[in-house]
Amino acid sequence: MENRSEGLPAEQPVGELEEVAHFHGAMLTGVTVSHRGRIFVNYPKWGDDVAFTVAEIRDGEAVAYPNEAINRTDSDDLANTLVSVQSVVVDPADRLWILDTGSPLFKPTTYGGPKLVCVDLTSDTVVKTILFPQDVALPTSYLNDVRF
Repeated sequence: MENRSEGLPAEQPVGELEEVAHFHGAMLTGVTVSHRGRIFVNYPKWGDDVAFTVAEIRDGEAVAYPNEAINRTDSDDLANTLVSVQSVVVDPADRLWILDTGSPLFKPTTYGGPKLVCVDLTSDTVVKTILFPQDVALPTSYLNDVRF
């Protein structure tokens, strides 16, 4: 029987490590890379000074994504602004999905806060928002991850 190593780690290093960004301040909890190599991160609002809860890394710096306006929480319009994002994931169709806990400082949520937001990476625009009803994501729930 032949010994196959398909899918196993290489015995020798492959390539070189490359620093693409250095983070200061607020702790990030998610990082994802698009099919074209764009890098996205998120910062939940756990008490650190968080200027924006989702960012794209551009030239080594975090820049509010998809824009600054959506990153400014509007308590009168939670459904259309980001509150406290826990996870970002690029799906097989190269779209960015943002999982918003709706729970800064782990506080109870209100309708419109907990949601999944889909951003088209070609146009950098929100194309879908899925709001979680309060009987699905209870006010004391803390949404953590999404996978495709």
